[in-house]
Amino acid sequence: MSTVIRSLMVVAFSLAVIPAVVLAQQRPQPVPAQTTQQPPARPAIPAPAADTAEIKLDESTTLKAAALEARISAVVANFALLQRQAQDLQQEMTKMLEERKTLIQDAGKKATVDVKDPNEWAFDNTGQRYLKVRRPQ
Repeated sequence: MSTVIRSLMVVAFSLAVIPAVVLAQQRPQPVPAQTTQQPPARPAIPAPAADTAEIKLDESTTLKAAALEARISAVVANFALLQRQAQDLQQEMTKMLEERKTLIQDAGKKATVDVKDPNEWAFDNTGQRYLKVRRPQ
């Protein structure tokens, strides 16, 4: 299951990073001066190359692109939620396995049965008991 989550997170990360890189590469918008003080000197920003690719969109395509970007953001958010839910389930499963281990060991002590590995025992609901499962080696 963790492989699936990792794969989903890689996809989500790539979907989130690529738009951020594109936004970071856009020209900064000039900020209007609000005071008469001069801002501190900034390092010189090289002008973008003349062959910078740009795609102009008409109104219809712009709306489609905006809707698509919003859907991608929603999917990325769902991936993050899914990851959190998977972590919660994993923690819950770990707690249950610890409880199961304790239960089997305590029941084994009462029945004077040597319980070496609690994972070798399977619950038989019809007989209300744990049976040792022999695994082929």
